[in-house]
Amino acid sequence: MRTTVFILALASFGFLSTSALADLPPGKGHDETVKVCGKCHSAEQAASLHQSRTGWEETIAKMVSMGSEGTDDEYESIMNYLVANFGPEKPKPISVNKATPVELEAVLGLTKAESAAVIAYRTEKGDFKTIEDLKAVPGVDAKKIEARKARLAF
Repeated sequence: MRTTVFILALASFGFLSTSALADLPPGKGHDETVKVCGKCHSAEQAASLHQSRTGWEETIAKMVSMGSEGTDDEYESIMNYLVANFGPEKPKPISVNKATPVELEAVLGLTKAESAAVIAYRTEKGDFKTIEDLKAVPGVDAKKIEARKARLAF
């Protein structure tokens, strides 16, 4: 019963299909994933989801509630496989030399005024080459830049 729900839910979300499952990365839990989910979902769609363990637990629970059938051991193996291969992605860096005001606000936590100052400075002086160049923008809180420096690309 749990496997059927799992398959139906993945199918409703369009995550996996038998032909595409052959392209899933190898590893522990691959065979269980193919066995339990393989009739309804595409690998590309599963790979695009990238959820945390909690997200995958919720997805699997929803599928079980829809009639998916499998053993607890199979579901645990599938869970571990999905988390290992389709877990959350790290946020990508933002190019401060190409970013829009909205991107600067969202990724760096800048205010509208600060992001406008960055854009104006960049337009007037040219591309930023270092974090110090960015911190030198008048009206921008350098602490915000420093706190999110791992998200910057020049």
